[in-house]
Amino acid sequence: MTDKTTSPLTGADRRRGIVSAIACLTVVAMGLGATLPLLALSLERQGVSPLLIGVSSAFPAIGGLLVTPVFPWFLRRFETRALLLTCVWISVGCLTAYYFVPNVWAWFPIRFLNGAVLSILFIVSETTINQLADDKTRGRLMGIYATVLAVGFATGPVLLVIVGSEGYPPYAVIALLVALASIPISLAGRANRHVTAHGQSRGVTAFLLVAPTATLAAFSFGALEQGSMTLLPVYGIRVGLTEQMAAMVLSAFAAGNILSQIPLGLIADRVDRRLVLIACALVGALTIAMLPLVQGSLLVMPVIFVFGGVVSGLYTIGLTLLGQRFRDGDLAAANAAFVMMYNVGGLVGPAIGGGAMEMMPPHGLPLAFAAISLLFAAVAGGRFLRLRARGQNTG
Repeated sequence: MTDKTTSPLTGADRRRGIVSAIACLTVVAMGLGATLPLLALSLERQGVSPLLIGVSSAFPAIGGLLVTPVFPWFLRRFETRALLLTCVWISVGCLTAYYFVPNVWAWFPIRFLNGAVLSILFIVSETTINQLADDKTRGRLMGIYATVLAVGFATGPVLLVIVGSEGYPPYAVIALLVALASIPISLAGRANRHVTAHGQSRGVTAFLLVAPTATLAAFSFGALEQGSMTLLPVYGIRVGLTEQMAAMVLSAFAAGNILSQIPLGLIADRVDRRLVLIACALVGALTIAMLPLVQGSLLVMPVIFVFGGVVSGLYTIGLTLLGQRFRDGDLAAANAAFVMMYNVGGLVGPAIGGGAMEMMPPHGLPLAFAAISLLFAAVAGGRFLRLRARGQNTG
């Protein structure tokens, strides 16, 4: 058991820890953004069926889903920097193994392990930002974090344009990117020693009931984001867009994500964060429900831009709400529950969207997304009104 009792951090220590955590996740996000299409293209060249490619791509989320309930144990058992560095180098090993063992069946356990360690990396880093942030600026810090993370994911595929998607070079470049995450981890200094899971009063899954607004926000965003990334191009083609325009729909979604997070974070520092979450869901439902009305026009792109921007706020503001409410071990466990629900949403979102497209072709997809957003708004709004009537201020 490690001892994390140290002298209080200075403002400079806190800033250094936050910047290090954000820098770490940015380079990892770039690697992930390149890895997902790289592996899909590799499996396609191997003649693997689309169904098996889809099942394989779900295994990182399954690994993350299964490791999150026991995440606080890792944080209590191991020194934070050592835990983060171990996760980085295991991920580098997995990325190298993809090239040397190009077999879909061998990739199942590799992708499972890589998803598990990257989930730990994300949870620890997000917990670091939340535990070191001041509540008055927590929203804008989370907005900055979400912005640079989105930029990292969006620029990852550009690497494949530069280095190609065949042979060893793309795997080597991605592995090098992830390895670079060890630099900010090593430079975090004293801040890492203050990230703790001690003082946890409940199990991870208990936070699904203790903080339902925040954890349901994570689920909703996971479902909407993964459903959009998987099915919006298919929807675009079915309503008559060219393949190029259908691909541009995802660019509009990503651009909305990138440009909205800091403004939403600033709003969340001045307005009740539960109301910001509800507003994001309502605006998201309204905009995506308009999609069938604007098909075939230039309004498709601004609609998707706004939708991507506001629903991405569900993740950012949800994390901010957790940091506002919980401390130390409870915050680490709540953050693990948050990521777990994001993974659950990411697994079921494409299935919900695809099923809706089959039942009501093709406009079932935007209607399903609107329903997910409205369901969250109804649950979060009802809880907000009940707690306000009792004079409580929790999530």
